Amino acid sequence: MLTEALTFISMDWIKPLAKKLKGIRDERINEINRIADTFGDPRPLARYYVEPKCQHYNPADHHEDEEPITSVKMPIFMYINGFLSKEVATRDGRTQMFILADAGMGKTSLLVMLKLTHLLAFWPQGYDCLLLKLGTDTLEMVRKHTNKANTVLLLDALDEDPNAWGNIEQRLIELLHETGNFRRVLISCRTQFFPETGADPFGNSGRVTVGGFICPVIFLSLFDDLQVHDYLCKRFPDPWHYELTGRKNKQRLRAEKLLKSMRSLRFRPLLLAYIKDLLDADRSQWDEYAIYDALTETWLLREVGKLAKQGIRLTKEDLWISCTAVAVYLQSLGKRVLSQAELRSLVVGLPVIAHIEKLDFGGRSLMNRTSNREYRFSHYSTQEFLVVHAIVERQLEAVKRICPAATREVKLRATVQMLDFARCRFAGTDRLEFLKLLDWSDINPSQFAGWLRFQEHLRDGSEGPEMVMIPGGRFLMGSPPDEPERRDNERQHEVKVASFTLGKYAVTFGEYDRFASANRREKPKDEGWGRERCPVINITWFDAMAYAEWLSQQTGQQYRLPTEAEWEYACRAGTATPFYFGETISTDQANYDGNYTYGGGQKGGYQGKTVEVGQFPANAWGLHEMHGNVWEWIGSEYNGDYGGAELCTVGDSNSGGPRVLRGGSWLYGPKWLRSAARIGFDPRIRDYNVGFRLARTLTL
Repeated sequence: MLTEALTFISMDWIKPLAKKLKGIRDERINEINRIADTFGDPRPLARYYVEPKCQHYNPADHHEDEEPITSVKMPIFMYINGFLSKEVATRDGRTQMFILADAGMGKTSLLVMLKLTHLLAFWPQGYDCLLLKLGTDTLEMVRKHTNKANTVLLLDALDEDPNAWGNIEQRLIELLHETGNFRRVLISCRTQFFPETGADPFGNSGRVTVGGFICPVIFLSLFDDLQVHDYLCKRFPDPWHYELTGRKNKQRLRAEKLLKSMRSLRFRPLLLAYIKDLLDADRSQWDEYAIYDALTETWLLREVGKLAKQGIRLTKEDLWISCTAVAVYLQSLGKRVLSQAELRSLVVGLPVIAHIEKLDFGGRSLMNRTSNREYRFSHYSTQEFLVVHAIVERQLEAVKRICPAATREVKLRATVQMLDFARCRFAGTDRLEFLKLLDWSDINPSQFAGWLRFQEHLRDGSEGPEMVMIPGGRFLMGSPPDEPERRDNERQHEVKVASFTLGKYAVTFGEYDRFASANRREKPKDEGWGRERCPVINITWFDAMAYAEWLSQQTGQQYRLPTEAEWEYACRAGTATPFYFGETISTDQANYDGNYTYGGGQKGGYQGKTVEVGQFPANAWGLHEMHGNVWEWIGSEYNGDYGGAELCTVGDSNSGGPRVLRGGSWLYGPKWLRSAARIGFDPRIRDYNVGFRLARTLTL
């Protein structure tokens, strides 16, 4: 019978584990080599490992430029040991835990340390441990494994699993079903990649629901200054005789000074792992892009020197373009590893790439090889950085010409980490250009934790309204059959939307009045509710079209009304619920008639008029009042079965056929505010419920 006394992991084991690992000589060396092939050399990891802490809330939800966030934390080994040792009566997901963190926070290192403690016989007898990198063959390997009931299964990097790209929730449910017979399962994933899930029905902040499973979830915390100091002491220890004189290791003192200048970046384990390389790179200003730039340059300079000893004369620039070509090729195909055959195909376009075979794939190498002699970057973020670097340095098209013809027309798969790199180097219209170069279709928009930060300083200098970039992608347009108040004209179907920009707010009276004055048009009535920041009302569809045409002439931009597909895609911002706030909506979230309820929501107030734009919370993409305040004209003609909903063309502007309205208004109940709700309206009529919001095409 299992008891609470079982211990699977303890910080007390780390020092003897490192010594034991150093002297390993028996058959377990093959398993160590297998770990090294897939996850990197575990020996330096064990020697310098510092136990992280964990918490139930995402650290990225807090601003932490100066200090890591203050929240309830506990040592991760203590938490995991409790998870592994306790008896669980039900198999409804409570034996399968998610470990979430941003890139470079130590998710893989944690799982490798768990495997090492098992491999070096620290675990209780009779228990097995299986460590796998998630991929196309994972389920086959899981099914073949014996003694599942006494095996702890460790599945690393869900965000790098090709079967999860664009299909994350289905992949999760598949994994949870197939691994339910294991004693325990730990699945690591980048926080931004993990899908929006349901809350625990019992209100437990440390659990989520996924497809009927109730699973524990934990976030790795950023290091604090004490943990950083602990690591530096292990990495740069004082010789024994320094204790007699009170001297300190000079490299450690330099490292401490350098890290202090990096603000919150110093709390990331990945940065600490390369601290020696950063010390060798003489820079004063650091951000994420600069750090990876320095790490890459330092590594390539080291490789240039090693190749020179072999009689191979190459420059740092030669190796940089070679590694960039590999990164661009892999990213264009959504891959992590490069086979020998693929390497040979790249050599045709760039012969210098052949020298990648001569690189020294050691413990601190940014690129390594698997046991199948395939090439991969040691950390996926290095691959992502090299792609962004190619865009920054305007080398992307030149690099893509090197790649096989099949990949030249393929846009590069975008990631959240690439957003963070780009944010350090791009502003304004440059961010628009960056957006157009990438393919966002495999990413759920709600995963863009850094999207609002990326929107900063987007204004392109034109006199038009403030616009928000909307990355193209696929989504289910319409409402599912079981959605309350669903109407027959909301048939659900998949749509692909190209990248575009959309107004952060509905067009205001202040903006429209300038157009009316310039063109000697009659200014629309405001019903006594205010002008300037209030959304313009009492305008026809033709008025909205005329304003878009005038603004385009004034600014040189291509303003227009959005299509139905664009509007709903932007409104949802990655959500699949009736409202972008969830299953219900309240009058604290939108301006509508709160005398009506929806989906069990509460009744609220009724303002009886429009309000100034920006008064209610934005969705995940920073768009305000997509629900309520005013109905918004859409460019497309109304068709009960979405005819023309996906097209940017608006048909015959002289046609008297109905146009689409979206979003609901202050006068309507919540069922009309749903993301999928749509009505047709005579384009010639002016109404105090109706306004509009502008879109703008991104041209290549």
